[in-house]
Amino acid sequence: WPPSQDDDAQMGAYVQAHGERALQAAVSGGQSEFPDGLFYAGVAPAWSNRVLRSVLRAHARAAATLGWIDFHTGLGPRGHGEKIYAGRAVAADVARAKAWWGADVTSFHDGTSTSAPLTGVTYNAAYEEWPRAAYAGIALEYGTLPFRAVLAALRADQWLANHPDAPAAQRREIKRAIRDAFYQDADDWKA
Repeated sequence: WPPSQDDDAQMGAYVQAHGERALQAAVSGGQSEFPDGLFYAGVAPAWSNRVLRSVLRAHARAAATLGWIDFHTGLGPRGHGEKIYAGRAVAADVARAKAWWGADVTSFHDGTSTSAPLTGVTYNAAYEEWPRAAYAGIALEYGTLPFRAVLAALRADQWLANHPDAPAAQRREIKRAIRDAFYQDADDWKA
């Protein structure tokens, strides 16, 4: 880090050939092949996944309906809260989510969302732990910086994880960039 001119040129060529949405999908969709790479999902359920499922089993097993809000930052226009459908491509669940949360709910299933299709998402726990519950889930996504800036911060942070011996000044710069990519310390953004 920082990326070489050749690396930037290759990424630019990919965007030129496939578009920025394809780059976003390729990077953020999740992967389980490269443990030292971005969005590594692993090969088994993570600790947090197991804890979430145990809490759901203990406290909501008898629920007839389930409302789900998963908070996120980083995608979309700065400060805008996009309501992204967080569920499987089930027409009744999409309709229920729009009835609960508003007609402006978007979805990566139909391409209306700023999110690319994802794998390993937490909403699978709702379907698997409450197969009979009527489900209405969203991810509430607040935009921070343009996609390329967020991607650069993610890449830098992953590089830093793979290079723990990086100089302190470089470490501080990368940590500040990743914080800014997911949290804007500005009153207008916070509002």
